[in-house]
Amino acid sequence: MKKLFFALLSLLIISGLNAQEDPAKALKKATRALGAYNLDPSGNSAKLAEAMDYIEISFSDAEMKGDINTWLRRGEIYNALAQKDGNNMVLNPDYIPESPDAGIKAAESFIKAFEMAQKKYNKKDALKGLSEAGRHLNLIGNYQVQSEDYEGGFHSFDKVLELHTILSANGEDSPLANDEVENQKYITAYCANSSGNTKRAKELFKDLVDSGSKEAGVYSQYFNILNAEGDENAIKVIEKGKEASPNSPELLFAEINYYIGQNRFDVLEQKLKQAIEQEPDNPSVRTALGNVYMNLYEEGYSKDGDTEEVKGHFNNAINYFNQALELDGKSFDAQYSIGSMYFNKAVEVYKKMTDLTMSKEDQKKYEVLKKEADGLMTTSLPYFKKSESINPNDVNTLVALTEVFARTNDFETSGIFKKRLEVLKAGGSHETSHFKE
Repeated sequence: MKKLFFALLSLLIISGLNAQEDPAKALKKATRALGAYNLDPSGNSAKLAEAMDYIEISFSDAEMKGDINTWLRRGEIYNALAQKDGNNMVLNPDYIPESPDAGIKAAESFIKAFEMAQKKYNKKDALKGLSEAGRHLNLIGNYQVQSEDYEGGFHSFDKVLELHTILSANGEDSPLANDEVENQKYITAYCANSSGNTKRAKELFKDLVDSGSKEAGVYSQYFNILNAEGDENAIKVIEKGKEASPNSPELLFAEINYYIGQNRFDVLEQKLKQAIEQEPDNPSVRTALGNVYMNLYEEGYSKDGDTEEVKGHFNNAINYFNQALELDGKSFDAQYSIGSMYFNKAVEVYKKMTDLTMSKEDQKKYEVLKKEADGLMTTSLPYFKKSESINPNDVNTLVALTEVFARTNDFETSGIFKKRLEVLKAGGSHETSHFKE
């Protein structure tokens, strides 16, 4: 209790001193403290903290905010603080910046000073401070992106863009060379989008698209934002991007995802074949093309029955799924998809059996169809076993295994999977698979 009393007393004394400190004198003291720090940064490190305390006392006064010197000094102090962090970051890669927002505060102070400046030398001082703040912001921005602090990186890099505009308009050196501006906008837009600031990301990406950027990522990310919003013009961004970067896999896959969402299987067939040519070792592309043919098969079968064209779609689907498995035998999607195709075809054959009568002729047909259906079920089984070994908690796989084993008269194993299915339906899960790889 005694320690708490003295702590509170100390706080009251400090607060009292701050309240009694004249804001104009505080500005002078801040200036002297900063000067002492600049003479010997390592020996007078405490003077920088002192300068910060005094400048904030001055800054809190409404009248002193009307004095350009308050803003200039505040900018210089926060630049010094950003420089201190920067020096430590260069010397020690593991250093964590103590004041990551110092560059922002410095920049904002010098922007205000520049707006207030009437005298030429004040404008010059403000522009010089802005140039320095921009260098600090680029350094801390890179650190923030590497640390996946995308919101911090966005604010830092976006401020650099603002400073570049001011400095370039006034004939001063910018922290960005003209040929670096496009990349800066791209990184800033990426950080904005990654941190949830979609509005600013859209502005920057649109600016880059309108200026004819050659960077494929600009178009794909802008497309993703527009597509998520349901904007009908989203696909036009991809088309424009392909003009700028014709062989970009990134744009091709963005386009493929768009047409998948639109269920445009006719377009997807051609696009995915193009993707396979560009990425022949990518199993996912072959799985995707297998899915296209599977959908074409299902649509055709329901509409026209088992025509030669429909059979062709079935065979193409199986072919591309198998190609995917040759590249990656542990592809759950490919394993399950092949199993489901044979399984669903068997179900269709079983349905035909139910329409038959007890006549001698129909009973012969029944035996032929049963043999075909049972064969399809048996063919599907190893694929479902493999998919269960990869993912023991997939409901559809367990349903299929329960049915396949029942159809092939292995009721004991069918019962095992029925129980495993019940566990999932009850909200549980399986730590291990029944079938081992």
